[in-house]
Amino acid sequence: MEATFAGLDQASYYDVLGVGALADYVAIREAYHDCAQAFHPDRFLFVGDEGLQRKAYEIFKRITEAYNVLTDPVLRRRYDDARADGHVRLPPHERNRRLSADERAVQNGLARLYVRSARAKLEAGDLVAARIDIRLAASLDDGPVVVALRDEILRAQASRVRA
Repeated sequence: MEATFAGLDQASYYDVLGVGALADYVAIREAYHDCAQAFHPDRFLFVGDEGLQRKAYEIFKRITEAYNVLTDPVLRRRYDDARADGHVRLPPHERNRRLSADERAVQNGLARLYVRSARAKLEAGDLVAARIDIRLAASLDDGPVVVALRDEILRAQASRVRA
């Protein structure tokens, strides 16, 4: 606990979770659950050492922050860029990303990531990649948001073919 807390300010999000920079969503999720269990503040409620409880809480907050950034494709890209410039964390105003109403309507967390990625790729004009992401989202959640975005991508592809 002491060593983890002492190195927290210098640790990248990847270091905090103990994963490599190429880790996929599943590896990040598994690492998060392992770390969260080890450092969850509730495990330290009855220790009686307030300093230890505070350290566990700070570590847990950083674990959660790392998970939230690394599982969001947009935030992860921003973080990787910031990391290349020597930063170990994203500033709070960059990492606090609220879900849109459409994203909140998607029940499956992984499908939500695919929807967000498909939307970004559609807006960037990468229709092939957008279609792949929305197909992956549809395999996990076939709700109205996913269907509507799929239809929007198909319309964009059809209009591009006509042009």
